[in-house]
Amino acid sequence: MLNMTVPSGKKPLLRPFGITLFVMLTSLAGCRSEQPATPTVPRNWVNIPALPIIQDAVFSLSPTFAGQRNHAVMMQVCGLARGQAKQEQVNAFLVQQNVDVAHVPKHGHDLSLLVNSDRPAQATACAAYLATTVLSPVDVSELTVAVPPESTQGKAPEQGKQPVLQVDNARLANVLPLKLAAARANADVFVLIAAELQRRPGLTVNEYREQATQLFERLASVYLECIEAQLPPAGSTYKLLQMDTDRFAFSSSVGSLFEYGRDGMTLRQNGVIWYGQGELMGQAYPLQVAYFEPAIDGLLAPSVEQQP
Repeated sequence: MLNMTVPSGKKPLLRPFGITLFVMLTSLAGCRSEQPATPTVPRNWVNIPALPIIQDAVFSLSPTFAGQRNHAVMMQVCGLARGQAKQEQVNAFLVQQNVDVAHVPKHGHDLSLLVNSDRPAQATACAAYLATTVLSPVDVSELTVAVPPESTQGKAPEQGKQPVLQVDNARLANVLPLKLAAARANADVFVLIAAELQRRPGLTVNEYREQATQLFERLASVYLECIEAQLPPAGSTYKLLQMDTDRFAFSSSVGSLFEYGRDGMTLRQNGVIWYGQGELMGQAYPLQVAYFEPAIDGLLAPSVEQQP
């Protein structure tokens, strides 16, 4: 038998095993009691990416005129929103469009934003219009010019031949930086909205859309500042990759790849999806949406607690 007697005047090197085990179990029990319970997610909730909901909200804020987008009118609205145009200049524009300024009401008319001096509403309309320009199909005709077919051997072009469309390089050089800035501003502001919506779980799709609408309205002036800040630096170069009815794509020397096709707009920054395919800055930002009625719970499998 081992002699466990401790010499007089010396302390044992090890605590008795029973006491040590008791202390360990007590400590573990205390840790477990401090762990928060995992909340139960209602069964009628499903995860939906925030991006399409935010896009729908912003489109609802983009003005139309006689049911159509009007770039010339919206540039006047943006001029007022940014303080870059005076009311007298806008009135002169309306006169050129055969519009009687005195008969345009302050509210309820397609052109009210041009005469009512409502700066917040003008900023919201301008921001929504610019945000949706990169989310809409590209009008190739605006970036091309029709030239007559080349003559051969000094002869005049043959009769009946159609003009040839060529890329308008001057126009393209102006448009590409603006599209890139708008796409980047979309990513900046939309990701801010998406993160805020994630803090409000359990809303319906319509409620999330309404929340996104209100958030974009409040952030409209921030969006306009983002566009200015996101313009590529002077000296940036661009390469047009494709421009037709199926796809509009270009790259830039600052690591951006912009593409608009059948799946909408996608912006990649240094290989990361910055905007598009349900993602913002490389993440999907799913929302916990109350997609079905709560009664759906009774049609699903019983919970673990209900099982025998």
